[in-house]
Amino acid sequence: MNKDYLPQSPPENWIITEIDEANEYLEFSGFNGEFLVSVMAHPEDNPSKPYFLSLSQLKGILHRYDFENLNWPEWHATPNDALKSAFDLMKWMNENYQSFIPLTLEVWVSLGSIDQLELIQKHFKDELVSQEFQGQQLIFKPLNLSWGSSSYSESAISTLCHFIENSSISPNNLTAGILTNERFQLIEDVRAEILIHLKPITHDSK
Repeated sequence: MNKDYLPQSPPENWIITEIDEANEYLEFSGFNGEFLVSVMAHPEDNPSKPYFLSLSQLKGILHRYDFENLNWPEWHATPNDALKSAFDLMKWMNENYQSFIPLTLEVWVSLGSIDQLELIQKHFKDELVSQEFQGQQLIFKPLNLSWGSSSYSESAISTLCHFIENSSISPNNLTAGILTNERFQLIEDVRAEILIHLKPITHDSK
């Protein structure tokens, strides 16, 4: 595999970062190094379709998109087939990039509104930040994966349920449970899940 198999230039937002003719390897970097698309020959693994197409996320602590469910073809019979599929994948990512969750280096979670700051400070000793979010002034803190949690949303639900159960914050008009990245761009809203977890406790207390 070499430059002869390449079209004139990669799609917008993508550059060629490596051409290794000896190992039949081509590599493309996209969106300022956020993603890597590569094509490499692996005849020992799949003799009939030896060219393997791979996509990797290079930046961020969260998966931007569930590519496993995309079912994009990975194995191809010829270099031309593999590269056409790679370019189609890059074009697809260009078209759908805005629907990916934002690039995330840190996860933050809302704890409540600014008028609840004093109460929040009694329960959390973390770094707290006041930030406007969708027209409301909310208090956020960095979120880490808690012990036993398999995801940041699960960790947030566990942390906030414990907080709400042991404070005087009402579940009504809940503002705790919004997950963002470090630029306070929305990742996920788990407030509905928090209310589901709180229902049995609310019911038992009546």
